[in-house]
Amino acid sequence: MTTTTGRHRLAARAAVAGAAVLFGLIALPVLAADTTATVRYTCGGSTYPVTAVLDGPDTNPTPSATITVKWRMAPSSPAAGQATDSYMTASTPIAVGGVVVLEGDMTVTGVPISAEAVVTTPAASATAQVAVAAESAMSPIPELAITLTPTAAGTLGIAAGDFLLELVPAAGQQASTLYDCTLVAPAATLAITVATSSSSTDDPDDTTTATTTSTVFETETVMETETVTSTVDTTNTSTVSVTNTAQVGLTPVGGAQTGGGGTTGPDGRMITLFGTILILAAASGGLLLRHRQSRGSGVRGV
Repeated sequence: MTTTTGRHRLAARAAVAGAAVLFGLIALPVLAADTTATVRYTCGGSTYPVTAVLDGPDTNPTPSATITVKWRMAPSSPAAGQATDSYMTASTPIAVGGVVVLEGDMTVTGVPISAEAVVTTPAASATAQVAVAAESAMSPIPELAITLTPTAAGTLGIAAGDFLLELVPAAGQQASTLYDCTLVAPAATLAITVATSSSSTDDPDDTTTATTTSTVFETETVMETETVTSTVDTTNTSTVSVTNTAQVGLTPVGGAQTGGGGTTGPDGRMITLFGTILILAAASGGLLLRHRQSRGSGVRGV
């Protein structure tokens, strides 16, 4: 009895595990879009590892919806084997009330958007709430954000690039550069899937409509001892509407340059197939255990 109960529990656990995996695979595309990666920057001749976080929308956006993508950074410890890397610290003391200003390059690509990527440079500032001693961990580091408005379904790619950190000691004082950093590839990237909207509004300025109408009348009359009249009225009408829409309407903060690159999202069909196979395997295991139990009971009865 103990062995049979244990087998039932194993079969039940396998079925639950398969269902959980399938649910996770199906739900994956609509979970929060974010990326956390450790990237390296060259700043004034030294190399510093930085933990970069790109935070996107919680669910897949739809065309014409406003998307906010945030970029957060924090110093990271050098990895093993990277003897030339250094920990990012405050190169000068930062007093309470000192303002740290951050400017960063964020590259936006789409499918399709244009032959070249769009680079925007948002800026933000943060005020020190506590004093930061020189050679302490660099803090505070402001959070950057950009706002996007996709106009069609597809995949958007966001990449974090170079950045500049400055310190304004007090109001009215001149800013000094803390770090002027250039990215050492690869960059921290984020892919956002824009789902098809349930309804859309066409832009009349971006719509071309072609209408072709043809009408043919044919009449034939034969007069003998009787009259036969045949009339054919054929009207062919076809209407073709072509709408050209831009992929992304971008509302950046700061200036814009151009760069390159893009990312695409995963193929959900393979993920769903893998989860379905797991459930079928768990169910088959349960049936096999039940069959073995039945056979064992028959033998004991004899």
